[in-house]
Amino acid sequence: MSNHSAKLISSITILVFVLYSCSDASKSRSTESESAEFETAKNQMTADVNALLSSFPPPSEIPYLLMATGSDFDGNVINEVSRADNYTSEVAKSAVNIGVYTTDIGYLISYDKTQPALEYISACQKLSETVGVNSVVDLEFLLRFEENLLNKDSLKTLVDEASNQSNKLLESTGRLDVASLILSGSILEGLYLSTQLIKNYPEDTPAEIRDLILEPLIKVVIDQKEGLNKLIEIVKKFDDNLALSSLLADLNKIKLIYDNELVKVNAQIASNTGDMMLESKVLGHLTTEISRVRNSLVQ
Repeated sequence: MSNHSAKLISSITILVFVLYSCSDASKSRSTESESAEFETAKNQMTADVNALLSSFPPPSEIPYLLMATGSDFDGNVINEVSRADNYTSEVAKSAVNIGVYTTDIGYLISYDKTQPALEYISACQKLSETVGVNSVVDLEFLLRFEENLLNKDSLKTLVDEASNQSNKLLESTGRLDVASLILSGSILEGLYLSTQLIKNYPEDTPAEIRDLILEPLIKVVIDQKEGLNKLIEIVKKFDDNLALSSLLADLNKIKLIYDNELVKVNAQIASNTGDMMLESKVLGHLTTEISRVRNSLVQ
């Protein structure tokens, strides 16, 4: 091989090496950039979900508002405590029904049904083991609950604190999807209780009494639209979670009814004018849809 040829080959080899090195470095920078962007997006999503989760009222709020309307207690509308064993085989099922039961506990406490509420607390303790938040609803919590059975306000505070602690525990361990499932169960149960109380209200009640009860009950239902919208904002961030992505479609169907069929009722409430359309049938479609979605979660 001539000296010229050797130099040529050497030059080509160096050029190839340089080009390869540049390409490799470019790919490395590109990968690092993509990784940084992914991490930034992940952190932003976490911050957004945390902000939304913390903006929700405690689970006792809707049950308390229902009691404040003057409507009678209806034990048939809450989820059966005996079903708890059916939920322990799946984290998603357990999580969503912790939310359902938490709202039911708030409903029971609001009407001074403290002994049955204790049974529901025990059911939540069982489900919390599946979810991994059993450190919140522990023996100490049960003892504190029993000690305060005659103090409704203390019981509500205990339940709300436990709910808040569960959320914080799940957030700290990066399980915001599970926290969102618990919240979904609670929100849907609040909607279910509200609409069922209107649906089941005795038809033979004198009109003046019926109007006094139904008007604030309908307002409780209408006012839950904001919470529903915020819940949808959370749920749609977890499109990789099968349970939540499936739930999103149902939540959007409920939202569609609020945005279309109930616009007139909402306007009447906002302006405090009109007859409020107090017949139960005004919420008929909403009641049916909420019942379908909620019942699919508790079966």
